[in-house]
Amino acid sequence: MCHSEHSEEPMTDDSQSATIDKAIAAFNRSEFFEAAEMFEVVSHTARDDLKDLAGALNRIAAAMHLRFERGGRQSSINLLSQAMLALDDLKPARGGIDVERLCMELAAYIEEMRASPRTERDGLKHRARIFLERRRAPKINLKRSI
Repeated sequence: MCHSEHSEEPMTDDSQSATIDKAIAAFNRSEFFEAAEMFEVVSHTARDDLKDLAGALNRIAAAMHLRFERGGRQSSINLLSQAMLALDDLKPARGGIDVERLCMELAAYIEEMRASPRTERDGLKHRARIFLERRRAPKINLKRSI
């Protein structure tokens, strides 16, 4: 996900929080493409302590978009695995986000995707699987109010 028109000036703490909160809300509404775009902007402009978090959340949102809108299985697994590696150093919480819980949900979700047949890309069975996966998709839980 490339966003070519982003500002390189650091965001203020308030504007970072507002943008992250909007991105999390979009993610939790399953608006993964929009969330990925917002997380990418934050990853380029955030304070150093939030850049890794925003980058990992961007990968998660991009992976979900690939899975649900493009049917990508392995690419989604790869992006989610990369995000989990980045999040591992941010546990138990960072930026008000329950990173520990997110990692547990991601691990379970990745295992569910790995259990799906590699060759299944269409048909009723595939649509049913994607429907269930979408309902089980991880959510980003805040340890603070939005």
